[in-house]
Amino acid sequence: MPSAARLVAVAAMLLVAASAHLAARSEPGGRWVPLLVVGIVGAIVTGSPTRLWPLPAIWLVATLLALTGDVPVDPVDPAYAMVALAVGAVALLAAIAVDLRPVLRARRRRGAA
Repeated sequence: MPSAARLVAVAAMLLVAASAHLAARSEPGGRWVPLLVVGIVGAIVTGSPTRLWPLPAIWLVATLLALTGDVPVDPVDPAYAMVALAVGAVALLAAIAVDLRPVLRARRRRGAA
């Protein structure tokens, strides 16, 4: 069963990457939001990743790859791409902060003892 959970975790990350790519390309929310929701639910159901930062990191990397690809971003409304980058950056920083909190708390306890 652990290999099935790993497979679902990888699929979840790919779904998050696909949703970020579509969001950066100014696709309607009806196309990328379901992919994002299924990816996050898949990650939660499998219990992986045990850390929060990989999903926003995948979102940010996929957004950056979408912006540097051969197909240009919609010149009419590039705001979608900037919003996707900003959301990815904020989510990544928040996830890193949440993931580091127990580590820093444990270090303080060991230092105080």
